[in-house]
Amino acid sequence: MTRRPFPSLKVEQWPEHDRRLWQKAHLASGPFDDDGLAARWRPATLRGCERGYGVWLRWLEDAGQLDPALHPCDRISRKRIKAFLDSYRVGRAESTVAGTMRDIAYVLRACAPPDGVDWLTKLAHRMVNTARPSRPKLPRMARVKDIIDLSDSLMNEGLEKLRNGKRSGAPLYRDGLIIGLLISRPWRRCNLADLRLGRSVFVDDLGARVSIPKEETKKGVAFHGYIPKRLEPALFTYLDMVRPVLLKGAADNDGWLWIGSRGRRLPANDISIRVTRTTRKHFGRDLSPHLFRDCAATEVALEDPAHIGITKAILGHATLTSSQKFYNQATSFTAFSRYRDVIRRFRDEG
Repeated sequence: MTRRPFPSLKVEQWPEHDRRLWQKAHLASGPFDDDGLAARWRPATLRGCERGYGVWLRWLEDAGQLDPALHPCDRISRKRIKAFLDSYRVGRAESTVAGTMRDIAYVLRACAPPDGVDWLTKLAHRMVNTARPSRPKLPRMARVKDIIDLSDSLMNEGLEKLRNGKRSGAPLYRDGLIIGLLISRPWRRCNLADLRLGRSVFVDDLGARVSIPKEETKKGVAFHGYIPKRLEPALFTYLDMVRPVLLKGAADNDGWLWIGSRGRRLPANDISIRVTRTTRKHFGRDLSPHLFRDCAATEVALEDPAHIGITKAILGHATLTSSQKFYNQATSFTAFSRYRDVIRRFRDEG
C-alpha cells in the first residue's frame, strides 16, 4: 500500500502558543524553581519529539483544524486521533506510527506537566509496547559466545598487524575492543561514544572504572562500575599501544576514548557503521550496536530465565517492563533455532 507523505512543521512554524510552551518546557530553572519537564532530555529526544509533533500539527493544518489560539492539549480528542491514525498508518510500520504517537504525547506532557493528555500517553505507550518492528530482530541476532569470539579474534589480528608494523591493525583492534565492550556492558551507542579519559573513564587500584551520570543516560539511570576483568588487559593494551597509533601525533586535549580518522574522536554514527559492517562481514548479517542489547538480555532469558530481572541493571532500564519482552523473545529464539536444525536435518537426509 502506498505511503502518503506526511511533512512536519518545523518549530518556528508552530503556533506561537505551542512554541512558547515548548521552549519553556526544556529550559532549566533557578535553584528555587523546578526545571521544565523536558529540560534534561537528550538533544536527539527533543528533535524526535519536535518532528513527531510537527507531523501532527501539519495534519491538523491540512485538515483545516489547526486553531492557533487553543492550548495544545485542547486540540486533542479521541475522534481526531483516530482520524490521524487512520491516515498516518497507511504504508507505515507499526513501530513508526507508535513512535510518532509517543512523540506527540511527550510534547503535550512537557507543555502541560505532569500529565499532558493522560489517555493519549497511555495509548502511545501501549502502541509502542505492542508494535511489531519493521525488521524482525531474531534473524539478525547472534549468541553472546560468538560475539565474544569475534571480539577476541579482531583484537588478536589487529595486535599481530601492529607488531608487524602495519598501522591498519590499530582500527581493527579498536573495533574488536568496542564489540567486546558492547556485549559485556551493553551501553547505548551515545554513552559508549561519549567515554572520556579522566571524565567518565578512570584507572584506579581496582581496575578501569566507568562512571556515567544519570543526566547522560536515556532512562535517567546512572552507571558506575568497572570494565570486566576479562577485558582489562585489552583496554590497557589499547590505551598504551593502540590509541597512540590512532592519534597519529594529534593533540590529545579532550581525552576521547575512541579515536577515529585523523586522530579525531570516533562519533556514535561511525561506531554504528563500523560495528554493523564488521558483523555483516563475519556473521553474514547486520548487528547494530543497539541490537547487542537485545542479544545480551535474550541470552539471560535463555540461559538463566529465573533471573531475567537482572536485565534491568544490565540495560539501564528504569523498570522491569521491558525485560518481559526479552523473555518472550528468548522463547521465539529457541523455536527459531530448533526450526533451523530441523531444516538442516531435512536437507542432510535429502
